Amino acid sequence: MCALRLEYNDLGFELYDNDQCLTVYRAKENIPREQSPKPCFHPIYTPSGSLITEYRPEDHLWHTGLYFGWVHVNDANLWGGPWYLPEKKKYERVENSHGIQRHDSFSNLETANNKICITEELTWLDQNDHILVKETRSYTFQTLKDMTGYLWLIKTELCPMVDEVTLGASRAARYSGLELRMGPPFSDAVHHSSEGIMDHEAIMKQPARWVSASGAEGGMVIMMDHPENPRHPVTWFARKNLLGAGLLMEEDLTIRKPDTLQLKYGFAILDKTMDRDEIDRLYTIYLS
Repeated sequence: MCALRLEYNDLGFELYDNDQCLTVYRAKENIPREQSPKPCFHPIYTPSGSLITEYRPEDHLWHTGLYFGWVHVNDANLWGGPWYLPEKKKYERVENSHGIQRHDSFSNLETANNKICITEELTWLDQNDHILVKETRSYTFQTLKDMTGYLWLIKTELCPMVDEVTLGASRAARYSGLELRMGPPFSDAVHHSSEGIMDHEAIMKQPARWVSASGAEGGMVIMMDHPENPRHPVTWFARKNLLGAGLLMEEDLTIRKPDTLQLKYGFAILDKTMDRDEIDRLYTIYLS
């Protein structure tokens, strides 16, 4: 019998392993428009119960645990907060510029063999509530064999509802896409990459198949790119308390109707830190 279970709530759902809460998915929250409302996971815990994520910290209220944030979607901001304006060389608040990743529905919930799968339908709205993109997102949560931890499979398909949609990163730091904001005891995480690079400053803007982050009191998370993604191996955004797959770090990406953009990521949550060879073996499991 599967020990994992999913329970719906007013926000979205909660994921449990027996009686232990592993995470909450906040699909629909009432937060200010300037924070670009978007579904997110928070809290996320290690198997032993250590908190990994930080949610809406005072310095960046639009950082919401684990989430997809898209800074430039045509002329809309689906990340939240101020824009970096190259002509002024600084971040500024731009009124009436923020869009929404709106949760529409859940479907296809399946539970079997220590695995849970669920599909979500979303609509991206621009600053004027015009539809830009229809998104189908799926999550698979599974326990790992022979180790204490979990592997999440995150897949999404983006379908433009206008002739073309251009996705762009911040014009300064170049962040956009799948992002993890970490809090204590992960807020001063030690990062390693598949290319043998250590430290977030060295990993920043470098390509890798995966990047790990270890907490100060133990535990590890690993974000994994997929060979079928465009621009694989992806270039990474990494700071002490941040980890993101920088799909748009090097340049913008345009999707033209009727084409779609499909993305796949793995996200592992472990109690035990792993060395590079062990993570490579886990990466192989992710791809299988």
